[in-house]
Amino acid sequence: MKDYSLKINGQNYNVQIDEVNETSTVAHVTVNGTPYEVEIAGASAAAASKPQVAPAPREANSGMITPATATASRPAAAPAAPAGGAVKCPLPGTVLAVKVAVGDTVTAGQTLVVLEAMKMENNIDADRGGVVKQILVQQGATVMEGDNLIVIE
Repeated sequence: MKDYSLKINGQNYNVQIDEVNETSTVAHVTVNGTPYEVEIAGASAAAASKPQVAPAPREANSGMITPATATASRPAAAPAAPAGGAVKCPLPGTVLAVKVAVGDTVTAGQTLVVLEAMKMENNIDADRGGVVKQILVQQGATVMEGDNLIVIE
């Protein structure tokens, strides 16, 4: 097992990577105490000897990462949303609550997500009215500034 201390967009992460099995493209990773099962992209089963660390794209949504212990009970992550209808995260933090569901009709100013940032609870409100088409985060997810949270059409 290898331990790493990473700083991504100003946030510290303690990462432990178990040995990668050379006959598999899957690694077991623990980030800040939460276990994940990670598939190594672009690796074939015989060639996956060591994971390669690459920076995540700016548009990557950390809220879409699913812990390995919850993969059976949660649906697959939704694809990235079109920028035009997405409500974006104004600051980095942790999602405390999602106050709407897919299909809900919302009005401008209605609270969609409660976000904890800098030990304060922040309401993320709809900037326009419409119908919720996608929810791209879940309770407990860590989000970064600019991440898409919810799509309203």
